[in-house]
Amino acid sequence: MSKVLYGPAQMRELKWESTLPGKLDTILEKLGMASEVEKKRVCVKMHLGGFVGYSTIHPLFVRRLVSFIKNAGGQPFVTDILPATLSAYERGYTEEVVGCPILPAAGVGDNYHHTYPVNYKNVTELRIAGEVWDADYLVCLSHAKGHGNCGYGGAIKNLAVGAMTSHSRTAMHMVEHAEKYWYPEKCAHYSDGCNLCVEACKVKCMRFAKDNTLHVGFHECNFCFECNALCPQEALSISDAVARDFQEVMALATEAVLSSFPDGSPVFINFATNITPLCDCFGMTTPNLVPDIGIFASKDIVAVEKATLDSIDYKNLLPGSVPQGLILRDIEGHLFQKIHGKDPYIQVYACERRGLGSSNFAIEEVE
Repeated sequence: MSKVLYGPAQMRELKWESTLPGKLDTILEKLGMASEVEKKRVCVKMHLGGFVGYSTIHPLFVRRLVSFIKNAGGQPFVTDILPATLSAYERGYTEEVVGCPILPAAGVGDNYHHTYPVNYKNVTELRIAGEVWDADYLVCLSHAKGHGNCGYGGAIKNLAVGAMTSHSRTAMHMVEHAEKYWYPEKCAHYSDGCNLCVEACKVKCMRFAKDNTLHVGFHECNFCFECNALCPQEALSISDAVARDFQEVMALATEAVLSSFPDGSPVFINFATNITPLCDCFGMTTPNLVPDIGIFASKDIVAVEKATLDSIDYKNLLPGSVPQGLILRDIEGHLFQKIHGKDPYIQVYACERRGLGSSNFAIEEVE
């Protein structure tokens, strides 16, 4: 059974040690990192957000993590995809603030990478960011939030998508279009300009281009399947297999990234705070869906992700927190599934099947 350390957001005493920074300090000690990072180049992989988003992990926490690594004799650097690192200073992430260099994961040209051959749908290779691949030790520092393509973004997405070049990020998203779901030979848009599916879509994720080809944005699609039912020509067969395909390739990519750390060195720290329905890459912050929960950490990526997801409970949904443009559907499943239509646990169990961890875990609460 894997162990997951948990520092709750609630305070038992009115002392700084009872706040999340104090609990992070204790978690870092309990993870056993101090004896592992000495003389090692430590990659702190995180999502630095974009534009005016402010729900990413606060720089204060990053500073405390970096200081811990340096005090233990490690050589840390923070990294993320190129666009996020170039604008990170706008959101308070600078070398002076966090205490170490902030590097673009695949270099300033986004072409410093390790090629990892794969065979999944239409993806034949993954280009893993070189700074991540070359590091001696990995700390996956992730902010838990919703995500349109996979329901949830945490540690798995941080590595699977965030540790790739833009070429591979695009290829992974194109998995959603690998299987045929639109049959132009049946579609009446050609003959009489039928636009019924586009007009009926409540989340506005469908459009016909000038060449009359149908474009579906699966980031926005919440799989209500009304378009399938409404099409008089039966020209659509959109399926939630789209979400499974994307999360399966995320698990494959996570396995590829972690293969660079064969000694089992990675640690995974999830911040379940400022939990919004949209990814930090959206470049803006919406209201929190639920109250802050706390920090989860483990050396098991499957366990820490399942523990984090389990804690984000629909019954704790804050009134008015789902922004206009998103629809909270009355369906079974996780809160993120009710919003995005994608089961967020798919990625977790896909990683478990690949031997990356166990969904059987025990929580150890940190005072």
